Amino acid sequence: MHRFGVISLYVGLVLAVVGLIGGFGLMLTGEQTWSKPLIALVPIGFLLVFNGLVTTLLHRPPGSEDDRPKGPPE
Repeated sequence: MHRFGVISLYVGLVLAVVGLIGGFGLMLTGEQTWSKPLIALVPIGFLLVFNGLVTTLLHRPPGSEDDRPKGPPE
């Protein structure tokens, strides 16, 4: 699940950046055929980034020291 979160984070980041730069770039030139779908990629990319961030925070890689529950000091 950790790997899925990292992949989702990067794919969402790429989609959001491509949607912002490409969509607004084409919109400013007057092209409306491709600017609307590219701008529509921005919320999808944001959701994937948020999903990837939460997944990576909740599912740490196995074997790390942080996986053990912390208790009161002995």
